[in-house]
Amino acid sequence: MWERLRHSLALSLTARIYGFVSLIILGVVGYLLLHEHRLLDRELRDRGLLTAGHLAQQSVDPILREDDYALFKLVQLLRGGRAATRPDEDHIAYAMVVDTHGRVLAHTEPGRVHTTLADVRMQAVLTNPEPSVAPVTGPAGDRLYDVAVPIQMRGLPIGAVRLGVSRAPVDRVLWEQTLKVLAVLFLLMLVGIGSIWRFSRRMVRPIQRLRDGAQAVQAGDLTRRVAVDRPDEIGELAAAFNAMTEELARSHTELERKEEMRARLLEQVITAQEDERKRIARELHDETSQALTSLMVGLRVLEQRPDLADGKETLADLRALAAKTLDTVHDLALQLRPSVLDDLGLVPAMERLVTEFGRTHGIPVAFETNLRSGPRLPPAVETTLYRIGQEALTNVARHAGARSASLILERRGGIVTLILEDDGRGFDVASQPAGADDRRPLGIFGMRERATLLGGTLTIESTSGAGTTIFVKIPLPMERTDDPTPPNPYSPGR
Repeated sequence: MWERLRHSLALSLTARIYGFVSLIILGVVGYLLLHEHRLLDRELRDRGLLTAGHLAQQSVDPILREDDYALFKLVQLLRGGRAATRPDEDHIAYAMVVDTHGRVLAHTEPGRVHTTLADVRMQAVLTNPEPSVAPVTGPAGDRLYDVAVPIQMRGLPIGAVRLGVSRAPVDRVLWEQTLKVLAVLFLLMLVGIGSIWRFSRRMVRPIQRLRDGAQAVQAGDLTRRVAVDRPDEIGELAAAFNAMTEELARSHTELERKEEMRARLLEQVITAQEDERKRIARELHDETSQALTSLMVGLRVLEQRPDLADGKETLADLRALAAKTLDTVHDLALQLRPSVLDDLGLVPAMERLVTEFGRTHGIPVAFETNLRSGPRLPPAVETTLYRIGQEALTNVARHAGARSASLILERRGGIVTLILEDDGRGFDVASQPAGADDRRPLGIFGMRERATLLGGTLTIESTSGAGTTIFVKIPLPMERTDDPTPPNPYSPGR
């Protein structure tokens, strides 16, 4: 479930849209917070300069009169008295009044009065008597702005005021605003995820229907159609998919019709071929063989006549030629249509085939079968297996260069299997050309077509230098219990 959800287009679309929108919102919020921080920071610095300037103006007379107590009251009033009534000014960490030599005339901490400041900041203030603000770190590690404003009398510096303005109020305001923004963003996230998810599901649902339709078509269901309920590009895609499926269904129906017609024609051609072979074999056996036999008898009679003593040698040669021709006609009749296949069945015909093959080509063939007992196979199955075995052995003799071969014919369940294996040179099945110069592909095509007509399969396994193996599997038709198949005439005991 999680794996399917992880690869969901709706989830991916939701994540991408939400991520893009979140980046934009975070960017805008970050910019606004940064802008707010700069405004608050500038306001804090301006307030510090204003407060220090006001204190500098009030410190002129006490400095001229050397009234340290008045200065002390001004400094304490700045930090303590007004803080009770104006909480917004509670940001002053310290305040001091120094003279031009850096000596502290007044300080919010009484213990530091009459001390001399020699830090870098004080030296910079005395060297350049101009209002300035510098970030510093307080004794407790807090962040401060050190505000310095010169005390002048008729344009001449007579001292300086230094304030430590805490930046904590700005940080507190920014933190509170950040928390509020994060809370709002969290709520927007919840609402946004739900809204974007619903939008994504609505967008992806037609695509999912197209996906399901494509998978159904891939599985062979050409009647599947997709609802066209949108006028946009997705709706046009659904309409195009339906049109494509209809065209595929029409083409598939036409292809099935043509394939059925082709199979019917091929079956008729093979049936006609077998009938013609049977007829020619019968004629060779009944007429040509009888004529040659009569010719041999007549030649023997002529050879025994005393008045033809001079021609006995010629007559003997003619009789031998007639006998050889009779054997050739007999072998040809067997190759065209062996009578043993019709009379006794597939197993005796195969035994005779491998025996004649070994005698003719000098390649021994080991034959094994479990069909010696039980009912005979249907005639069409017997003919198909015999022709496939005959063609396969012919290929072994012509192309394999084998020293031996083995033929297995067995029935298991409702399937008959024929396996022919040789130890020849083999060949590359995938790259074997189907040209006119090599008849092996044509023979393989014929064997495969014969097996396909009966709903079977033909598979070839071969490697160069490692021999060839042919597997043929043909399903048997269901046997009827009310019409039992005749017993096998070549089973043991018959």
